Amino acid sequence: MSSFDLNSITSALNDPGRTVSGVDFSGRSLKLDSAEDAKPIVDAINACPDLQYLTLTGNTLGVEAAKAIAKALENHPELKTARFSDMFTGRMKTEIPPALSALGDGMIQAGARLNTLDLSDNAFGPIGVEGLAKLLQSDVCSQLQELRLNNNGLGITGGRLLAKALSASPKKLKVFIAGRNRLENDGAIALAGVFQNMGTLEELAMPQNGIYHAGISALSTAFTQNPRLACLNLNDNTIGPKGAAAIATALPSLKNLKSINFGDCLLKSKGASALAKGLKDNSVPLESLDLSHNEIGSAACMEVVDALSALPDCTDRLSRVVLAGNSLGGASNKKTIKDKLGPSAELSDGEGSEDEYVSDSEDEEDSNESESEGSSEDSATEDAQHMETILDMGKEIVLDNSGVDEVETDVGKFIQEPTVENLTRLGPNAAHVIDTHFQTIHDQESLIQAYVEALCCVSGLAKQSQVAADVARDLYPMLVKRAKQQWLLANTVLSALQLIKSENKNFKVRWSIPPCYSVLASQIDAQYFPTALRDTLRFFISSKLQSLPPEIRAVVSQGTVGENKFVTGIILCFGDNDIEASNTIWRRSRIISKNWTIKELLVWLKDNLLRERPELFLQGDTVRPGILVLINDADWELFGELDYQLRDNDIIMFISTLHGG
Repeated sequence: MSSFDLNSITSALNDPGRTVSGVDFSGRSLKLDSAEDAKPIVDAINACPDLQYLTLTGNTLGVEAAKAIAKALENHPELKTARFSDMFTGRMKTEIPPALSALGDGMIQAGARLNTLDLSDNAFGPIGVEGLAKLLQSDVCSQLQELRLNNNGLGITGGRLLAKALSASPKKLKVFIAGRNRLENDGAIALAGVFQNMGTLEELAMPQNGIYHAGISALSTAFTQNPRLACLNLNDNTIGPKGAAAIATALPSLKNLKSINFGDCLLKSKGASALAKGLKDNSVPLESLDLSHNEIGSAACMEVVDALSALPDCTDRLSRVVLAGNSLGGASNKKTIKDKLGPSAELSDGEGSEDEYVSDSEDEEDSNESESEGSSEDSATEDAQHMETILDMGKEIVLDNSGVDEVETDVGKFIQEPTVENLTRLGPNAAHVIDTHFQTIHDQESLIQAYVEALCCVSGLAKQSQVAADVARDLYPMLVKRAKQQWLLANTVLSALQLIKSENKNFKVRWSIPPCYSVLASQIDAQYFPTALRDTLRFFISSKLQSLPPEIRAVVSQGTVGENKFVTGIILCFGDNDIEASNTIWRRSRIISKNWTIKELLVWLKDNLLRERPELFLQGDTVRPGILVLINDADWELFGELDYQLRDNDIIMFISTLHGG
């Protein structure tokens, strides 16, 4: 029996003298849907005896192709670098998690130990983090040093889920890149908890994330536990004076800090002064500093220059100091700055005359600054919402489904407060964002309920917003596709339109009803619209038209919703033994003289009125699935179903939601 030395193999894989080899398919714009499409990549992987890196950047990967590539990766424990950026262009968000999960499983099966993982420019949002969770928590990432998630649209939810995944096992990241992700304060605070326990960061870049001083303060606390931090990029967040002060307090711990990018961070003079004092007092040996476009006055700019030039080797050490877009003062000030900083000084960006940034006086500037600070930071409602947010890292990590439910999302905010503003926050593809949000709900009843409520929240805004009307029309076919149980769909829609009473005692209408009918009228005759649902809705609207509010009757009279165009099945109306044939299975009966239960009524209907094919109506001693039973327009589940005892003047309605019934 052959034997092997695991330690020797590990040492060989980690030998820095190894020749770097791997497979690179970057930038080929390949559309990889099937295993056959992925064959060139699979063959290249199989042919590479020492696969240290795999680069798939700039192609588009489907689930089956990902599975094929993952299978090939199972034979390569030596893999160290996975560059999977810009890899899902044109893919549905629902395709991305299983594709990511498959690739992760392949590396887990191989026993690989990654150093670098790059998934940038894949706008997969929070749902994509679920596909990554298992991988990030596995031994594959136990030695991960570089994680790049730039421009992934993570949002607050994704940031929190990512933080949970990273905190599940100790990580020693050196590089963390997550710009353009809308993390905001909550996401930043969640990740700060991870960084604080990490202690190994050397480069951190989180530009353009909508982070205000609350999130910046949390990150600053984490920086104190990462003394090797050399490169810090928080460009285009609202650091402000308060955030700058928080960062300044962390500088005593950051003796290795070489590069800071705080451009477009609204530092103002007060923030710049705080930062300058921290740099000077702690002799931070910066090589690069970007404070461009921060509304900094000339006096504060000079404080920054003095702090940078305090160390004797500044002109040799400094490579770039960007102060463009601030009030630098007159020509003499600029000359002084250039003399002190040398060729590293960048004082103009070509966007206009520098004089436009100069205030009439420092006093006036300070006054304006105070007012602006209050309006810019204090008016940010998300600060108030997120200030007290704390992520408990001690809690069990559960990411599959519940992770999305336990945090507030943009979709959740919209459903709770259905306004045009909140709808706009979902972006230009709001229907797909809503659809993706609900893919974590596996129970059909809950899924349909959530989907119908979201649809009505959007439809209710259709009168005041064309965007809302368009999104609602996009949502209808998605809802029909997702709803596997048509009878549940019919019941839920009828309740949402207030045509029947909801069986859910906590059900509340948060939307305007009339516009919902208008949107429905535009979709009810579409080819995708289920015939049974169309007939059910038309019947109810027609039968209840006179009792509907005037504004709804006006909408119905203008549209086609209420037209009595039934297509399939039969109608049996029980009243004085008069039977009318029509087109959908409706069975209505008045029982006046007998104290029957619903169960006894069903037996009587079968024996006396059903002419043929009773299996379309009954299954055993109850109605077949797909038939709604209403007692005085309310679901029979509220009354005990078969055991309900009929009373004088009760109206019992049986409604089939089955096509062809």
